[in-house]
Amino acid sequence: MNNLNRNTLVLTALIQTVLWGGTPAPALADQASDPGAPKSQALNEALKAHGGITTWQSYAQLNYATRDFPLGANAPFNFTQTTDLRSRKHLTRGKDFTSGKNEHDAWALPNTDALGLPPSFFESGNFYFIAMPFVFADPGVISRDLGTKTFQDRQYDLVAISYPAGIGDTPEDDYILYIDAQTHRLYMIDFVPTSAEVNGNTPIEELPRKALVFDQWQQADGLLVPSKLTFYGWADGQLQGDGNTYFIHDVAFSETRPDATQFTRTAHADQSN
Repeated sequence: MNNLNRNTLVLTALIQTVLWGGTPAPALADQASDPGAPKSQALNEALKAHGGITTWQSYAQLNYATRDFPLGANAPFNFTQTTDLRSRKHLTRGKDFTSGKNEHDAWALPNTDALGLPPSFFESGNFYFIAMPFVFADPGVISRDLGTKTFQDRQYDLVAISYPAGIGDTPEDDYILYIDAQTHRLYMIDFVPTSAEVNGNTPIEELPRKALVFDQWQQADGLLVPSKLTFYGWADGQLQGDGNTYFIHDVAFSETRPDATQFTRTAHADQSN
C-alpha cells in the first residue's frame, strides 16, 4: 500500500483466505493533497464528479464507521475511525480494541492480535480506499490516461496510477482506475500489492492482481464517498470469486483538525491491561 507512507502487511494464510487470496497494498499518502491538478483528464473529471478537489482539501478531519470489514484473521468486524487529513494520522476503535497510527509508529491495544492484521496496514488501508479518488491527487502520484474500455457492457475511462521511486513505502504499487465514462464516478480499481511483508521474495511480475469495486456511493458534506465496497480477485480482465463486501456509514468531514494527542499509544494505555 503505497501510503506515501504506507505499506501492506504481513498476512497469514488465514488472512489471505478471508480476503480473496491477497490483500490491498496501495500506497497511502501521509501528507495533504497537492493543490495542483493531476495530469490525467479522466481523473480530473472524476475528482469533480466526487465533489471536487477544492472541497476535499478544505477539510482537516474525517470520521466514519465501517461494518463487516473483511480483512484479517478476526474478520469480519466493525469499527469507527478518525483521520487527521493533514497529517494522515489515524485512530480506530472497535469492540475489543483501540488502534492508531502517528508520525512515529502504528499500534494496537490491548495487543496486535486484537486486530488480526499489522496495525500500519489496518490503520492506513481502509482509509485509503474510502478516500478514493481524492488520494490519487496526493503529491508525487503519477496519473496517466489509458483510453476507454468496455467492461460488463459499459464504457470506462482507464487511468494508470503509479509512484516515483522513494515515494511511500511501496512505490512499485500500481493501480488501474475504471471511471464510468458517463457519470465520471470511480467504479473499480485493478491493482497489485507489492509489499515484501506480504509477498516475501515473490517477483513483482508474478504477483496476482486484485480488484475493488465501489458498489454504492453516498453524499457526505459535499463529497461523494463509498458506502459499499467489494474485494475480488482479478485475472484475464475479469473479476474472480464471489467477493468480500463491507460497508461505510456515518461519514462526517470537518474543517477542524482532531486533537493530536489521541493518536498516541500512551493516550489509551489503560486498555493494554
